[in-house]
Amino acid sequence: MRDHQLKAWLRLVETGSIRGAARSLHLSQAAITKAIRELEEDLDAPLIVRSSRGITLTECGRQLTVRARQSQNQLTLARQDIRQLMGGEKARVSVAVTPMVFLSVLPDVLRDFRRSMPLADLTLEEGLMPAVLPALRAGTVDFAIAALIPETLGSEFDFEPLKTLDVMIAGRRGHPLANATRWEELVECDWLMQLSPGSQHTFLLDQLQQLGLPLPRRIIKTNTFGVTSSLLVSTDAVSTIPSSILKVGPQSEQLTRIPVDVPLRPLTLGIVTLRDNPLSLAATRFSNLFREALSRVNPALD
Repeated sequence: MRDHQLKAWLRLVETGSIRGAARSLHLSQAAITKAIRELEEDLDAPLIVRSSRGITLTECGRQLTVRARQSQNQLTLARQDIRQLMGGEKARVSVAVTPMVFLSVLPDVLRDFRRSMPLADLTLEEGLMPAVLPALRAGTVDFAIAALIPETLGSEFDFEPLKTLDVMIAGRRGHPLANATRWEELVECDWLMQLSPGSQHTFLLDQLQQLGLPLPRRIIKTNTFGVTSSLLVSTDAVSTIPSSILKVGPQSEQLTRIPVDVPLRPLTLGIVTLRDNPLSLAATRFSNLFREALSRVNPALD
């Protein structure tokens, strides 16, 4: 596969038509058609289905799109690394960071990174898993510092564990059930949960069923730490969160552990990357700073 063929293919996918791809790349429609035909011959598989309504991707075409985007992202990183080595264009890094990290070590890591790469174009996103995995696949995030249950990750990702995080049931200070010790006392509470496949809360519900305990009756699905944190401190809703959050940020004075006697699976804090996709020089530097910060004795995470 040649670079111009993959570029033509990706532009065809983006625009939805040969005419649109040709106009976007300032090429003839015949040139785009030839590039797609050459790809199909090279792969010995149909990539598109033509009809009066336009073009539809085959399953082979959808798979090629995923890999082609990864390939183009890697070429972009290679050009960026070479320019960086030659003192040229500034670096670009995009990282997803779990709340436990942006409440603790992130400021120090960011300061150290800025010292070594002051002109880097840096993007930081919230590292909750429903958004992280698609972003890693698409190449819009270089790596993630995430808190998860490792066996829930698919084989397409690599995970480097760095820290173990104990989990607790939490509610606001002064919660009417702050001293509850039996699970049944919390069943009627509003529960804030993130229920994407493989999430800690999905795992918790499975665990409760295995223990023969009743499931929460009222679940509020949340997908951001900000929403969860705000509702935890301002309502009588409860949730499970890393217990070390009580040692960092404003939550340390606003939340309390509810001592219900239920075994909660700890989370593992670590670095998630897309397998077989090497990081750029700048992203490698940033990830190394996270490793160093999290390897030091840090009372906020122990």
